[in-house]
Amino acid sequence: MTRVYARIADRTIADEYFAVSEKVEALYDAPRQLPADAEGTEMAKLRRKMHRRMLGNGYCARPVEMDCHFESICESCTFFVTTIEFRPTFERQRDDAAAKGQVTREQIFDGLLSRLDGEASWRPHSS
Repeated sequence: MTRVYARIADRTIADEYFAVSEKVEALYDAPRQLPADAEGTEMAKLRRKMHRRMLGNGYCARPVEMDCHFESICESCTFFVTTIEFRPTFERQRDDAAAKGQVTREQIFDGLLSRLDGEASWRPHSS
């Protein structure tokens, strides 16, 4: 806009203006990532907390960027057996996965909860 409304008469000032303009324009094309050392301790702590995976007896602290072939492996194993008293834990794990957008984990816990509900409905009622 400045170029439209003002004419830069001094060549040195004009050169500096255009050099800065090019640098500013280059920023728009640069990837929008902070340098690795720009993350402070509180931000790092928050990021780690957000990406923890809730397990039945603790948390997995594996960085979210790393793939894991064992994530929820026990819960998806055909030999995994559970009972209705673990329903609240599975609900918390499912809700934790849903809040973090971990769709596959959420589906695993939805399946476990459905299985528990199905087994509970097939139990003979004692009178």
